[in-house]
Order: sequence, then structure tokens, then C-alpha cells
Amino acid sequence: MSDLAGLPRQVGKYRLDAVLGRGAMGVVYRAYDPLIERTLALKTVHRGLADPEQTHEMLQRFRKEAQAAGRLTHPNIVAVYEYGESADMAWIAMEFVDGQPLSELVTGTPLAPPRAAAWMGDLLAALAYAHARGVVHRDIKPANLLLTREGRLKVGDFGIARIESSTLTQTGAMLGTPSYMSPEQFRGETVDGRSDLFSAAVVLYQMLTGQRPFSGSAATVMQQVLTVTPPPPSHVHAALGAGLDAVVMRGLARAPEARFADAAEFARALDHAMQDAEAPAGASAGGDDATVLMAAPAAAAARRTVAPATEATAAMTAWKMAALPPLEALLTAQIGPLARLLLRRMAASAHDFDSLCARLLPHIPSPAARKDFAAELAALGRELVARQDPHGGQHAGAVAIGESTHAPDAAFGAAATALLAEEIGPIAAIVVKRALPQAAGRLALLELAAARIDDPAARARFLDRARALIGGPAAG
Repeated sequence: MSDLAGLPRQVGKYRLDAVLGRGAMGVVYRAYDPLIERTLALKTVHRGLADPEQTHEMLQRFRKEAQAAGRLTHPNIVAVYEYGESADMAWIAMEFVDGQPLSELVTGTPLAPPRAAAWMGDLLAALAYAHARGVVHRDIKPANLLLTREGRLKVGDFGIARIESSTLTQTGAMLGTPSYMSPEQFRGETVDGRSDLFSAAVVLYQMLTGQRPFSGSAATVMQQVLTVTPPPPSHVHAALGAGLDAVVMRGLARAPEARFADAAEFARALDHAMQDAEAPAGASAGGDDATVLMAAPAAAAARRTVAPATEATAAMTAWKMAALPPLEALLTAQIGPLARLLLRRMAASAHDFDSLCARLLPHIPSPAARKDFAAELAALGRELVARQDPHGGQHAGAVAIGESTHAPDAAFGAAATALLAEEIGPIAAIVVKRALPQAAGRLALLELAAARIDDPAARARFLDRARALIGGPAAG
């Protein structure tokens, strides 16, 4: 950010505090709305900095951005608050995203697949919402995807969006950024949501491999997009699997009808591919949980024992009930909303607390943050050890194995529903009803129910209180 030397200090009611970026015809400021005491971004276009025809076109796009984004209210879309014009400029007041564009992270090095999948999930959720409301973005690319400090992805810059029934829509115009444009965009055809899905698949390919599937001059890229099938991601980055290849290559199909029908279908396919990719090789149907007790942290590693299958499963579940909620809270503070997905996948094949922590640490983005996270993990490990009986018995927050594996009956289901309803409302009854046939024991039912609570702190609170239902004391 730069200072405001030689620039205005106020636009309309907004105080200008810093310059966030500059373009050929305008400036983006960090601004402040004194009426509601809110920091925001103010995007401006100055009249008279170009010939009248170019200025008219720029203002049309500017109004379209306000019109398109202004009708969309979604956590993964940069919010627009107001559009205004004066004699010498037009402006859009929008949400200030304290973070960085994705383009700063996809610079030749592949991202970890869980991280890429989480951000792709955010993008597809935004596109599903926009498409359902008649808005096609038409310029999905890393520079227009902003990452908050909490790890959430937000879609911005709707300057060339197509809006159904809009008088500002340009049909037959080739608009977009070449390396991310769909074949129908290059052909100047009217586009629908499947064009955005093609661009999203290009972004996913780049996140997974560190390379764009199409590159070169605009003419070269156009020829590639229209006639060349790029190599599957696993041919560029060997650590990727065939499941991800299938998802990405379907998204990159040249014919719109060969792609995913909508963003929701794309998201489901990606989620299934990630689940398959994370499944432990050679695991039995029951997974590692059926044969090995989840060990305590390193200080208590010598107390690790092997138990019969049913007891091991129950001990594993009880351990997870104690350790995973605080682990998720710590991880969320570091990497944001993708923490839950990452932790679930890492924990599925981790044999003990230490190995799980070792798998999580590489996903912390900076050395300093990694050092802090390691210290937090060590403190959590000591807390878990302190809960254990000095002779290696059950920790204070656990429940008896016999109680945990006892089949949940209707009365237990009703009690669990009442607790769950305090966190998620009336839908709790449906959640528990569907979980009952799937749960092999009472702890398993509670874990299935807890999975529907999005907030880590609320989930930990629910699990802590739920222990009382099966004979274990609530923590604290």
C-alpha cells in the first residue's frame, strides 16, 4: 500500500486512508465509512483519462460490476455496498479483504491437494450461488480470487460478468483473460455457467501442478484451448492420482455439454476424488482404527498397547473425541476453514497423536507460524497425557468402552437430539434419525452428529456435554 500524496483524501462520504492498487483509469483505495464505522475498499474510475469511447466502455463495465456483484450476497463473494458517480469519477464501495490474491501463491509450486480442494470448494460454492441468480463471471482467474487471513477464498472483480436480461450484457464479444478463457469465449459465443467451470478447472489444474494447462501468447493460447488437450495433472505432478485427473480433465472438456452440468456437480466429484486419494493404501474395510489403539503423545508412547478389535475401535473413538476438537480449533486459527477437512483426512490414517501432528505441520504456511503451532501441539499433548491415569488407564474425559460400544437406542437418540438442537436447531432431529442406522455405538452416533456442527468451539462444547450421556464426566 502506498501513501496518498497528490491524491484526494475523500470521495463522497468516504475517507481515503491508503492506496491498494492502481490501474490505467483508476485507483483502488482502502477507505473508511464514518457513518457506520467500517473499513472498506473503494474502487474508482476517473473520467477524462482516455478517449471518450474508451471511457464510456470502462464506465459500462464498472456499472456492470456493481450491478452483478451487488445482487450477490455470499460469504465467498466480495460484497458490494454502494455505487456512486460524480462529475470526474465513478466509484464502487466494496468489502475490504485483508489478505492476498491466489495469484501470489500459484507461482510454479504445486499446492497441497487438500488446500487446493478447500479453496476450490469455496470457488465452486460462489459460482453455484452466482449462476443460480443469473450471473456468469467470465473472468475467473487467480488474480480475481482473494484469500482472507482466515483462509477463506472470495471471488471479486465482476467487471465483465454476464447478467441475464441485462442491457449491459455484451454478446459476441471476446472478453476474459486468455489463459483461463473457455473455448466458447474465444469463439465469441454467448456463454453460460459452464464457461466459468472451465476457467475454474484451469485454476484447479494450476493449483495442483504449479503450471497452467495453456500458456504462451494470446494467439498460442487460443489455438491450444480450441484444439489441444493438455496432459492430465498427474503427468505434470506425479504425486496426484487418477481420480483428480478425471475431475480436472472433465472440467477442461472443450464442449460445454461434456463438462459438469453445474458447480455443485463439480464440487461433489472433487470431494469424492479427494476422499479416494486420502484412503490408506491396502486398508481393510474397518481401516486402521480396528486394530490399533490411538497412542498418547510422545511422553506416554511407552504405554501404547494393542487391543482386541472392538475395544481398539472404541478407544480410538474416545481418544478422538478428546483430542480432535481442540486440535481443530488450533488448526483453524492457522489455516482457516480448510482445517476441518484437512484434519479429518489426516486423522483417518494416523496411528497416534505424534504422527498426526507430524502430518499437519507441513500445511502451516510460514516457518514462524509453524513454530508457534508446534508449541501449541506440544501443550495439547501434555494436557492429554495429564488426563490419563498414571498407570496407563483411561483419561479423565473418556468413557467406559462398554458404554461407548453399546448400541444407541431411541432414548439415547432423543437425548442426543436435544443436545444437538441447542447447537444447530430443529434440523437436529433429522441428523440423529439418519445417523442412528449408521452408528455402531453411542460414541459413533455422537461423532456423526457432531460432524454437522460447523463451528469448532460449538462442536467441542457439544462433544464435551455429550459424554455425560454415556457415563463419562464432562471436561471441566
